[in-house]
This record gives sequence, structure tokens and C-alpha cells, in this order.
Amino acid sequence: MDDWLAEILGRAPSDAAPFHRALTHGSQAAENYERLEFLGDRVLGLIMAEWLWEQFPAEPEGQLSRRLNSLVTGAVCADVARDLGVREHLRLGKQARDDGASDSDNVLGDVMEALIGAWYREAGLEAARAFIRKSWGDRVHSQGKAPQHPKSALQEWAAAH
Repeated sequence: MDDWLAEILGRAPSDAAPFHRALTHGSQAAENYERLEFLGDRVLGLIMAEWLWEQFPAEPEGQLSRRLNSLVTGAVCADVARDLGVREHLRLGKQARDDGASDSDNVLGDVMEALIGAWYREAGLEAARAFIRKSWGDRVHSQGKAPQHPKSALQEWAAAH
């Protein structure tokens, strides 16, 4: 796992324990990814908001919010986790393994955020920013127009009809 972490992060962490925790599901141990996920979610949101603000200087707040919301969803985080090879390093209990947790968007998305939280604690904001920008890559620009949240689209449709 240490070689894999060094590959995705750019260097091996000085303390691997938080990363082991970030990859540990609650079915495996009481010391699991949940607290790191909480932190990583906030770090991801901040860095993504900053990145979008830089990349789309002419867009108003509403469009930036829609872009942000579409890029930090559990499904997108899970896709990034799959691209990085997180599935092979998950630590799951037998029941979670049997239930297919290693391919769950919820689990993979949460673990991705936990890894961000662990890396932020280890290396700071600049390193977290570099990791997120590298990991999300072209996803920031692949949308073209700012997407509309499905709930907003439904509300607009209902109001019009």
C-alpha cells in the first residue's frame, strides 16, 4: 500500500496510519474513515470552489454552485477513487465485502474524501490542492455549461406546468 500511496500522492506519507484508517470501512474496525471523510469533504469543497472560481471568472454564483455540486458528489468522488485504484486497498469486513461495498459509490466516495482529509492533515492545503486538481483532472472542464441540479430542474418544470 505504501508504494501505491506514494504513486497517487507524489510521495509516501510520513505516517501511514491515517491512510490505513481512511481505507477502513466501519464493518472492519471501529477506527474507520468517517472522521477523515468529514474533514476531507470540507477540504474538497473549498479547493473545488476555489478552482471553479479561477477557471470560470465570468460565471455568476449560481452557475458556480451548480458546477461545484456536480463535481463533489459521491458518484464523482467514487469515479475518482476507481481511477486511482482505491478499490484494491479497501479494508472491509466480510459482510460488507459480500454486499459489494468495494464497488459502492457511497463507500468509494466516502473513502476518497477520507484520503483527502488524511493527506490534508499530513501535508497541508497546497498538497491537498495539487492532489485534488491532479485527481479530478479534466472533469472540471468536461461539463461545458454549468449543469442543473435535478431537483432544481424538477422545480422549474413544475412551476412552468
